Amino acid sequence: MNRIEVKSIKTQYDYLDDYCIIDGKPITLYLDEFVRNDASCSLSDFPSLCGLLPAWSGKLLSRWENDFVWELIDSEEELNVPVLVCEDDCDLSCIVIMVHIRKAGDKVYWDRIGSLNHTNIDAQKERESGILCLEAYTDEDWEKYGDNIATEKYNSPEYWKWVDENSYEEYIRRLRNYTRPYMQKEENIEWIQRLNWVFDVKAYEAVIEYYRKLRNQ
Repeated sequence: MNRIEVKSIKTQYDYLDDYCIIDGKPITLYLDEFVRNDASCSLSDFPSLCGLLPAWSGKLLSRWENDFVWELIDSEEELNVPVLVCEDDCDLSCIVIMVHIRKAGDKVYWDRIGSLNHTNIDAQKERESGILCLEAYTDEDWEKYGDNIATEKYNSPEYWKWVDENSYEEYIRRLRNYTRPYMQKEENIEWIQRLNWVFDVKAYEAVIEYYRKLRNQ
């Protein structure tokens, strides 16, 4: 069984960030070593990956991206979950380091670590996956939107007026309807290393609660 905890570690930029520590070593250091040992990895051109931003810290630039990541963290499903992102962009548009996570009884498994491949994103489908993604509608959505915005065309003035006034609702829907399934497809992840890390669920939940408090500060 592997040990997991969180510690504030000084980054290469001389400030502190709160990182998952696995068996005494920061996840960023593992990642950097994995990439240095694989010249074919697309991240190998980066001088260092030790300054990446913890994706669970609540420090992503948009509230909807923070909320979306936490929906994945809290899910009981077997999922690919962002754990680190680019420290310059602080969002899901640049470097996104994913871990394949499974929860089973009193154990949590981190199977593999990899990088999200953005090249397969269909920008048009992503933009149309928000309030106009009618196949994702609940009964409540139909009652609320069925006779108004749901009938609008993408790119119409009425559509953009609605988006301007309801940006959170629009973008969290795009993340749920497009980004989440995109992240779960094998062809959209460049797997870097098989981990086979196994954590005690109570220790893992303590890490989650640490980040939850950090996020809510």
